[in-house]
Amino acid sequence: MLPAPRLSTSRARQATVILKAVSSGSRTEPSGERERAADQSETSLASPEGSGVRRVLLIGEGQLADSTHHALETRHAEVTRLDDPSDLDIRAVVDRGIDNAIVISRSDVAALRFALGVAYVSPGLPLLVTIFSRHVAVEVEATVENVRVVDMGELAAPAFAGPCLDSGLLAVAGAPSGDVAAVEVKEGDSTPSRAPLATPAPGPVGRALRRLESIVQPFDASARILMLGLVGFLAVLVVETVFTSVALGVSIVESLYTAAKVTVTVGPSAPAETAPAWFKLITAVAMLLVLGFTAVLTAGLVDRLLDRRLTGIFGRSAVPRRGHAVIVGLGQVGFRLCQLLRELGIPVVAVERDVDGDNIGRAKDERIPVVVGSGGDRRLLRRLSLPHARALASVTSDELENISIAVAARGVRGDLNVALRAGGGDATDEIRSLFGIGVVRDVERIAGTALAAIALGHDTREAFPYEGAMYLVDSRGEIAPFTQVAPAAREPG
Repeated sequence: MLPAPRLSTSRARQATVILKAVSSGSRTEPSGERERAADQSETSLASPEGSGVRRVLLIGEGQLADSTHHALETRHAEVTRLDDPSDLDIRAVVDRGIDNAIVISRSDVAALRFALGVAYVSPGLPLLVTIFSRHVAVEVEATVENVRVVDMGELAAPAFAGPCLDSGLLAVAGAPSGDVAAVEVKEGDSTPSRAPLATPAPGPVGRALRRLESIVQPFDASARILMLGLVGFLAVLVVETVFTSVALGVSIVESLYTAAKVTVTVGPSAPAETAPAWFKLITAVAMLLVLGFTAVLTAGLVDRLLDRRLTGIFGRSAVPRRGHAVIVGLGQVGFRLCQLLRELGIPVVAVERDVDGDNIGRAKDERIPVVVGSGGDRRLLRRLSLPHARALASVTSDELENISIAVAARGVRGDLNVALRAGGGDATDEIRSLFGIGVVRDVERIAGTALAAIALGHDTREAFPYEGAMYLVDSRGEIAPFTQVAPAAREPG
């Protein structure tokens, strides 16, 4: 690992604050600050136009770094690759002359340390860093000069969101106005273009009905127990109120008072004391029923209070039952995909194997319902109301598991929109022959191409594949093939 760089006192103090934020697992997501910082740095990597080979230092290892390296070389950039360098290794490359540097790591801590090392060795060198936490990204952009921080999940998520909305869409594309458009190939065209995005979001009545359905059909066993006790308790109260009013000929207020005494097992009111024996018998049965329902209600309430819960009974954290998207895998791509679909008005539920996963806490803060289990379990998929879902996206890091999940999902519902993550493993060729089970996306290739384009001076915000080629979407929402990205010229000296 890179030893702690020898920074100035002020810079070292700022670096310490950032490192503490990363190690403490801070989940603050200041999106407004993140967007402003990105706007300020969006052109920092571009050099004056001209001719010449672009010299890039690439720090990182793994499939994403490999894809970025390959994309840079296809655009005739001169790449120096360091997998796990020391500050002396970085200095040796910088001294030979480079135009900009890229730091790629799945660990925000590792990416931060390498970025600070580059900033120390060559202050002001254009720097591109992959960091997932928006809080840390804002701090890095405020600390390091001439840096742009990007998130692999944000680069790749739009390429999954499109197929989740409609199997014919390639992606979704944002614009400065905040509007999101669909990306598709229109009839008669041969290249992708923007089109109006139609997301049939329900109106107030529809949303209310969906929330009611989530309450009536909760996912958790404890929630079902809680709702059973509550519904039973209220049912006895209503029936006893009406029955008392009719049988004894008293007012609704008096009968409600009598029924309330019964439901809390205090006993019948004075009018009931002189009532016929059959009425007393029914009242006694009602009190016993309420006693049982109260025990059930208490058991469900205690279970929810004491156990760790990642889903709610009502509101945004409740597991949706209709028109929703099931996202399997809560990594960087899965978490950003959940956020993006929600912004588009699509309710989501995430499925994650690891209850202690890195993004479980973030999802809870965002009130994204998370179910712990296997996405390939058909019983679980049915419990998640997959037959009534809009789409399923399998974005775990294991491509074979993603294939298994896609097959299981199609087994539950044959016409479901399915998007799966694949690429970079031994099963890639086999996956390409299985497009019938879903839309396949290679996350590493998508993100790697976008990173390469940014390093070459293109203002890329996302990327997506079409017919074997990669296309880029810039901050204005304009679409261009990666092959048209010309490397920015080297700066003199």
